[in-house]
Amino acid sequence: MTPGDVYVVYKAKNPDVQQATVTVIYHDDTDDKNLPGGWTSGEQDEGTPVKYTQDDINKAIEGWKKKHYHYVRIDGTLPTTIPTQDTTVTVHLAHNMIPVNPNTPDKHGVNPDQLTETFTSTLHYQTKEGKQLAPDAVQSSNWIRQVTVDEVTNKVVPDGEYTTKWQLIGNDDRYNNFNVPVEIGYVAGKTTKDGAPVTNIVPGQIKVQRNLEDTVIYDKLAGIIPVDPEGTPIPGVPKTPYKNDPDNQTKDTDVPYVPIIGDGRIVINYVDQDNNDAILDTATPTGKFGTKITYTTTAEIKKLENEGYVLVKDGYTDSTGHSEFTKENNNNVYEVIMKHGTVTYNPHDNPAKPGEPINPNDPNSPKVTDNDVDYSKSVKEPFIM
Repeated sequence: MTPGDVYVVYKAKNPDVQQATVTVIYHDDTDDKNLPGGWTSGEQDEGTPVKYTQDDINKAIEGWKKKHYHYVRIDGTLPTTIPTQDTTVTVHLAHNMIPVNPNTPDKHGVNPDQLTETFTSTLHYQTKEGKQLAPDAVQSSNWIRQVTVDEVTNKVVPDGEYTTKWQLIGNDDRYNNFNVPVEIGYVAGKTTKDGAPVTNIVPGQIKVQRNLEDTVIYDKLAGIIPVDPEGTPIPGVPKTPYKNDPDNQTKDTDVPYVPIIGDGRIVINYVDQDNNDAILDTATPTGKFGTKITYTTTAEIKKLENEGYVLVKDGYTDSTGHSEFTKENNNNVYEVIMKHGTVTYNPHDNPAKPGEPINPNDPNSPKVTDNDVDYSKSVKEPFIM
């Protein structure tokens, strides 16, 4: 023997003794892969005791249960001694699946938008040119569902066993009707951009899982140009716009036709001094030359005063030359000038009463506010807003 040499002793194999291997595999059926922690005996002689038992398998299964697996089945039988041929025992395990919904305390990392959704129905109020006339009206609907979560990976399982369809919260499956406001100087079309009928409302649509939008389209109202019998515009008489029908957003008011019954005609304009001399109303008495003019401004002034206006000057009554229709006064224009009335509150002579109309003759006028009872501010409120 030479110093430093390594000697390997080989044991002769008994030709009369079979050798085999016993293997235990833990298999993840959900991901279809083998898990760590299996066992193998290695190649050993037939009859050698197997040092891995059913108790070892049971302990391993309990360990995997703590990691959110569950036992499925075992393929094969674990021998107690080495058999004559290789033997594999496969322990099948699978991931636990759990339901998660908006009320589940532990969401397991599920994104909230996978459990709840909100959609809207929006109605725009615009002109044909796209100008917004009123704020958008917006309603919303809320939807919820339950999903299936893989407790091992904390991932949502598509179409899992606990997954439900999206459900609408509440019993009403349709949005409320939208109000259609009256916009001064405009008239709403009879259908929306998408074809829904328009009256004083637009019917609410069925709630669906997407955002809905529609638009009420308004047309600008035209005006009336006063002309003489020959069709010539009358000097000094302004163009009068059609007025909105307060009861129908899709209709303007009818314009009464007043025929010219004679040769003579005069014009009386009632002017709002505090609103850039806007025309409040126009009277156009007519008659044959030489007939008496019976028109007076009394009734119209009284009407406007009841609405909160104050007479500044009656340019018709204070003028002369219009006792009868003549060629000289034909198409003459007279102005009755009005201004906005005001009311002053004080604690002795005229205490303010919050909630009551500022103009007692017009219940639709602006209401007295709490600010009006703070007399240290010397509050003076206009009748007309």
